[in-house]
Amino acid sequence: MAEKKDKLVKPKLSAEHELLRPSDIWSRDRFIEKARFEGGEMPSADGERLVFDNCVFKDMSFANSDWRGVEFVDVLFQTCDFSNVQMESAMLHRCEIINSKLTGADMANTNLGHLLMKESDIRYANFNFSEMKEVEFAGSNLEDSDFYECQFNEVRFKKCKLDNANFSETDLDGVDLSGSTYDRIEVTVPKIAGCIVSMEQALGFARALGLTVKDE
Repeated sequence: MAEKKDKLVKPKLSAEHELLRPSDIWSRDRFIEKARFEGGEMPSADGERLVFDNCVFKDMSFANSDWRGVEFVDVLFQTCDFSNVQMESAMLHRCEIINSKLTGADMANTNLGHLLMKESDIRYANFNFSEMKEVEFAGSNLEDSDFYECQFNEVRFKKCKLDNANFSETDLDGVDLSGSTYDRIEVTVPKIAGCIVSMEQALGFARALGLTVKDE
């Protein structure tokens, strides 16, 4: 059988972007497009319904700030810090987050579509109740992250660390975990049917179900 090709769509970015300061977002009628932010700290959105379209963020910090409900469309984030950011109910569509830090990020109830998170530290992040379609986590550390009762549609984990990740009440049918590593993850037994795992991982699931695995 031929390998299924990913349908992940990359951000649609202009060749040039206007360089803005973080404070400039308040002078753009809450709609910021074709902009570049580089090297600084973003202010809290504090409940404002901001929309970023066709933008680039490089070496920017969103740490410990409030970005709930903000929309990002066709956005590239490079070496950014989202530690402990509040991004509940945000939307990210056709975005890439590369070599960034998202430890403790609260992204519950987010709508994520055509999103790539690559080579990033995503430990202790909260994705509870999020809707994900065409989302790829690649080469990233997701230990102790939370995916409770998410809706997965073409979600991929490639060479990730998943130890102690929580997938309880999330349907894992078609989700391939075989290329990632973990000693233990939380799952809901009826929802692991169709999950793709390695032989070693399958043995771990069997033991979690109370089965005794006998070597010949």
